This record gives sequence, structure tokens and C-alpha cells, in this order.
Amino acid sequence: MTAAIDPSRHTVALVVTAHPDDAEFLFGATIAWLIEHDVAVFYLVCSDGALGGADPAAERDSVARIRCAEQVAAARMLGVRDVTFLGLPDGKVVPTLELRTTIAAQVRLRRPTVVLTHYPHRVLAAPVEASHPDHLAVGEATLAAIYPTAGSAMERLEFEGRTLAAWRPEEIWLTGYGDKDEYCIDAVRHLSSKVAAILCHTSQLGDTPEETPPWLLDWMRGIGVEHGFEYGESFTRIML
Repeated sequence: MTAAIDPSRHTVALVVTAHPDDAEFLFGATIAWLIEHDVAVFYLVCSDGALGGADPAAERDSVARIRCAEQVAAARMLGVRDVTFLGLPDGKVVPTLELRTTIAAQVRLRRPTVVLTHYPHRVLAAPVEASHPDHLAVGEATLAAIYPTAGSAMERLEFEGRTLAAWRPEEIWLTGYGDKDEYCIDAVRHLSSKVAAILCHTSQLGDTPEETPPWLLDWMRGIGVEHGFEYGESFTRIML
């Protein structure tokens, strides 16, 4: 049985990911669904994505610029309000106090009612790519940023010279690899929007940049079958 979620309870969503393209691959249909219900969606992308290339001779700065541009285009395709890039080295993201504080400042700045991010633990039942160390680090740093840092009135955080008031979201949604994935979005109506956004990430689509990766549809179909949908996106939901 899939638990229902009322999107009208949310006003702002902050999507915190490790790499350019993570948001679309993991949450694309959910993001489109939220935006359809007038939720303002913002992205925070932690790494520069510079290792996301197949040519070892490519300049990392060039790869990073391409991937950031693709991320902006994909976000625009979905209707995301704004994208913030932290530019941390791809493949070397760790859940430092500095990263936690930076994410907490963004939480206070955007004041989301819901935060979407990575599952913070390695999942042995899924392909190893699902547990990219950058994903684990960003998931852990985001959870620590939300509690205790962002919501603590005693923590002083600033952004562009102004002090940010404490803020605590109502919910956190972790991408569906955990043991509590009882929440699932029916992705059928928003599948085309998700695919269109993913196709903006041309540099990541190999020899067939005009086609949806077959594994993605297979994965979403498998999720959907478990929850009574044709295609789905599932997640662990943490209530705060």
C-alpha cells in the first residue's frame, strides 16, 4: 500500500544533490509534480561534475562548465526557480562541517517546507553506482544541516552579509533505496517532463544522447509495479 502525499501542504522545495543531473534522474517526475502544484523548487548542486566525462584528455574545467550549463537547462525545462552551485571537486565530496553549514545557510535562505536529497547510507542490494560516495556525503551533510544546524536559533549563519533566521523544514524525502520506501509518486503523467529534462544532459548520455537510457525506464517501471503504478519514483519520507 502506497501512502498518499498531499502536495498542497508544501510551498517551497529544496533539492540538494551531489552532481549536475542527479535531480532529474532521481527526482525528475516528483519535481515536475511539485511544480504542477505551485511549489517553488530550488536546486543546490554540491560538486562541479568535472569527472562526468568519457574522454581522459578532456579538461576538467571544460567538463564542469558543460555540465553546469546542462543542469541549468534541465532545471529550466522543469520550471525550477533557481540553481545554486557549490563547485566542490567531483568524487571528493565529504560531509564536512563546512559543507553542513553551507547547506544549512541555503535551507534558511530558501525556507523550504520539504527537502529532497540522497539516501545517506550505502545500499548493497542496488548497483554500486547508487551508492556513489558523493551521494552518501551529501545525504549525510544535508540531514545534519537540517538538524541541528538550520533550525537552531543559537547558530548564527549569514548569507551575503545578512543574518539568516533559523528554519526547520516539515519533511525530508530521501531517494528510494532505503528500507522505508512506502512513499511513491505516480510518474506516468510527468514522465515526458522528466525525460525532456534528462535529455538536456547530453554529455552524460553516451552514444545515444537523443534517447532515454533504457535502465532508467526499467528502474522506474520496477518501482511503479511495487506501488500499483506503471512508472514510479519512491522515497523514504522523514517527518520533522
